[in-house]
Amino acid sequence: MFISVALNLPLRREFDYEVPESLSDLVRPGCRVRVPFGRRRMIGYCTEILEKPRFQPVKPIIEVVDPQPSVSPELMELTRWISEYYFCSWGEALEAVLPAGVRRHRRRRTVRVVVPAAPPDEMLAAIEAIRDKAPKQAKVLRALLGYREAPPLSELKRVAGCPITSMRALEKRGLIEIATREIETELPLESDVAESAPPAEIAMNPTDEQEKALEEIRAGLAREKFAVYLLHGVTGSGKTEVYLQAISDVVARGRQAIVLVPEISLTPQTIQRFSARFNRVAVLHSRLTDSQRLASWNMIRAGRADVVVGARSAIFAPAPRLGLIVIDEEHENSFKQDSTPRYHARDVGVMRAFRTDTVVILGSATPSLESYHNAQTRRYANLPLTRRIADRPLPPVEIVDMAQDYAHNHRPHCISKRLEILARDSLNAGQQVILFMNRRGYSSFVQCPKCGFVAECGRCDIAMTYHRRFDVMLCHYCGAETRPPRVCPECANESIRYQGTGTERIEEEVRTLFPSFLMARMDSDTMRGRDAHETTLAAFRSGEVRILIGTQMIAKGLDFPNVTTVGVVNADVTLHVPDFRARERTFQLLAQVAGRTGRGDAGGRVVIQTFRPDDFSIRVAADHDYDTYAEQELSERRALNYPPYSRLVRILVQSKNEQAASEKAKLISDAMRRHAPHVGPGIQVLGPGKATIEQIRGSHRFHIMAKMPGTSHVRQLLGIVAQDIAGARGVSITVDVDPQDMM
Repeated sequence: MFISVALNLPLRREFDYEVPESLSDLVRPGCRVRVPFGRRRMIGYCTEILEKPRFQPVKPIIEVVDPQPSVSPELMELTRWISEYYFCSWGEALEAVLPAGVRRHRRRRTVRVVVPAAPPDEMLAAIEAIRDKAPKQAKVLRALLGYREAPPLSELKRVAGCPITSMRALEKRGLIEIATREIETELPLESDVAESAPPAEIAMNPTDEQEKALEEIRAGLAREKFAVYLLHGVTGSGKTEVYLQAISDVVARGRQAIVLVPEISLTPQTIQRFSARFNRVAVLHSRLTDSQRLASWNMIRAGRADVVVGARSAIFAPAPRLGLIVIDEEHENSFKQDSTPRYHARDVGVMRAFRTDTVVILGSATPSLESYHNAQTRRYANLPLTRRIADRPLPPVEIVDMAQDYAHNHRPHCISKRLEILARDSLNAGQQVILFMNRRGYSSFVQCPKCGFVAECGRCDIAMTYHRRFDVMLCHYCGAETRPPRVCPECANESIRYQGTGTERIEEEVRTLFPSFLMARMDSDTMRGRDAHETTLAAFRSGEVRILIGTQMIAKGLDFPNVTTVGVVNADVTLHVPDFRARERTFQLLAQVAGRTGRGDAGGRVVIQTFRPDDFSIRVAADHDYDTYAEQELSERRALNYPPYSRLVRILVQSKNEQAASEKAKLISDAMRRHAPHVGPGIQVLGPGKATIEQIRGSHRFHIMAKMPGTSHVRQLLGIVAQDIAGARGVSITVDVDPQDMM
């Protein structure tokens, strides 16, 4: 007996092995097997039973890891498609399906955690004392201060990017304690989540628009055939209620539903809404422990979960009776995986539904132009929700020209006078305020006003961001850190300036303006503990926190009726990105942030601060006018042959040796141009050229862009030039199909 095995390696082929007679009854496609591979022993996935090997000689497998297949036949086929379309190996795609807890199969485990041995004030003093002599130890302490509970040692090492020796040294100093805790297998729906959920909700009487949408969705569910519905509803129009009632219909038919949300911060709220309506809800996302994910995965696979809620990877939930896939905020680029396999969960969800005759609901107030175009061309059914629940009006939006505001106030600041007045009115009335800034840190760059010097990362072609709390400059790409210069290293000028604005700077200014009101900041610097999102949002929901400051994790999906003022501190941040999607993302973010207010009886108002008040995307977002925005943007995309009128492939070539990277990039682009005419007309190959960020972690970066008429062209051309794309010594190559990031 022989089998074909897919390994988690960047090799686009499978390997044949012999199965000893003693193991032949245990092996089936979808099982994991341990095999010899060169000098290593690796775990791979059995993809096929063979009568005879395709290659000689063959080695015997060592053992069968799974008592039953870990991957169902349906997911085996789906991962095969992923490997072909997203240009990765089948083994890499299969590895993405199984959560780490499932791969390790742990039911009880002992973990080491890091516990602070001193109060925060002493920790901050210790950081200042050791930062020059022991920068890695200072980095560990800074990371530790971001957690509310003792983090696992492995997680803190990863976040801080420091070795275990730094931890041991801190333990000797008496600043931390490394403790051991035993963790049992646990379900992700922890007691505090279940208790905080409202009593069993009763389905709301749908509005006329909701009822019409539900009629179409229910008709599709009754047919039990593949269909995609774009639920295009303004913020606050009740999209979630449509999801809930559609899922009720699915569960009543004995089927299961998967619900994807784009941000982990949305998961606690979503869990509460769904667990109040359904008894059997499972959760899958990256903040769960391995044992929690294993428990959830087993629950779903056994059919004991009716609803699966999670972020991107939950699209692979092993639901045996799948009947509905819901992708909320389908436009979000967080659904795109940024490492191999670089899949898009929305598109994988549509393909999974197509292969299993399942219904898909894509929900958004600001659909991606790809989905909107599919609805316009009737590939998807368009279900509009144009009015808010109870006919509440969309909030009025004011645009503040910050250049004029600066001139009138004679000082640079984050919060305009108009936003300050509206925020103060809301707070004095017992209401709440949300302030949005899609950039973390205190200052986005440190500059000398005399000679123009900007402090940049020594390994990346990017300015370092200043974080005032720890008085350090950080590179947000490679994690490097250094102390800010007190004098300019080029001209010795002592008037160094901290330019640009981040959430930390906004927090400082807001504390000065509103010292008597409790505030919280949500960004990747503060939301590090497993329950950090949930704890912060619970405090805001209860009214304990009155001002919430944050990045895009607070921009969508959150429903707080007591929020009456929303401020966008700088709407221009995403406009300046050299990406053809820059205006689309700006419009989406502004529209989504604006939708966080006006959900209660007190109404709401929005202030957008900008230096470009006449920009088209800002003006139409202020008017809540998606259709006008989409028509103009699609017209420009059509003229330039950008998605949705083409499929993009981006190939990134990186090397420490600039010449090696340049030569390899040219070899690939030449091969693509040479073979493109044989694949079909209409293929454009652009480049190679230097990437927008020319260097990251010391590697020089070149990229090639290809525009292709359809998905078949993508597969064919990449298949033909696969040998040219293969990596060379000292050169790494990344192929990104349907890229969302052009940097």
